[in-house]
Amino acid sequence: MLSGVLSDAGIQVVGAGCPVSAQSGAVAQGFGCEVQDDLRHMLSSERPDLVLLADPGGFGHREVELDLAALQRAHEQGVTVASLEPIPAEATEISGSRWGEALHSGSFGEYVRVVPMARRGRLIDELMATLETFGVVRSLSISITAPGVYGSLGARMFEAMDLVRTLVGVPGMIDASYQGEASANGLHQLPGESMRDLHGVLAGHLRMGDGRGVLLQVSDRVGRSGLMMNLLGDEGEIRVLDEGFVRFDGGGEQIDSFVMEVDAKADPSSVRLTEQLIQLCSGVGPVRSPVDHVSVLAMGHAALLSARTGQGETPETIRRLLMEV
Repeated sequence: MLSGVLSDAGIQVVGAGCPVSAQSGAVAQGFGCEVQDDLRHMLSSERPDLVLLADPGGFGHREVELDLAALQRAHEQGVTVASLEPIPAEATEISGSRWGEALHSGSFGEYVRVVPMARRGRLIDELMATLETFGVVRSLSISITAPGVYGSLGARMFEAMDLVRTLVGVPGMIDASYQGEASANGLHQLPGESMRDLHGVLAGHLRMGDGRGVLLQVSDRVGRSGLMMNLLGDEGEIRVLDEGFVRFDGGGEQIDSFVMEVDAKADPSSVRLTEQLIQLCSGVGPVRSPVDHVSVLAMGHAALLSARTGQGETPETIRRLLMEV
């Protein structure tokens, strides 16, 4: 998948590696490029146009202070860093650290961009435009799924939470369930505290403080990517798919629509990833608001915590933890 995306984006690979250093040579050989087996050194000392982390391994998850310093150095040198996985991926691990300071200042969004993100596409741009006359979204159902080659379940959670926050805000309570790989005895493991290396299906009910609600479903265990949303409000209904959306008024009459010109054979995540990598490399593209890492990470952590405890959990508690410096 990755070779095809990079080729379509017109990106020349000059170095490649792997979190398992013994496999870096084979990975580089597959791309026909030099071996890069020291990610921190590459970020701190070399100046490629783009560093794409398809699998960050333990980066941003273990020796977090050293990893943050490498990202900051890359940013200072004008190196764009993108990742298929959320970085950071765990709230409790970075609380009180320099990562917390970067999140608090709002500068972290310039250090690393998570791709692909559904919100950073023309479909959502057009949806946001029609929402200007739609009024308050009273209820939202959202499903974001993609094959694991485009990122883990944690990546899809990050993508979905970012879109939920954009459309309706940060929920006051999240009640979630998780289904991972079944063990030999048929039991399912509970998720940990990190969105990294998480696979399976997560479903949830997100309750806003004013009584509005969101039904959420995300998975990395599908054969083809899919985005589906249904937005209900006093002004009617909007139905969204990867190909576009249709808006109906309160009487059921269609009053607006948007249709994307898409390649039916291309995976939607592949299309979004290609477009977003081109924009990152060229520096040319629509101006969109940055990801609110603190809120999105807090929402993801609250969902994982709820899946473990079987109770609703509040993102605000996690957000306060993240903002401690």
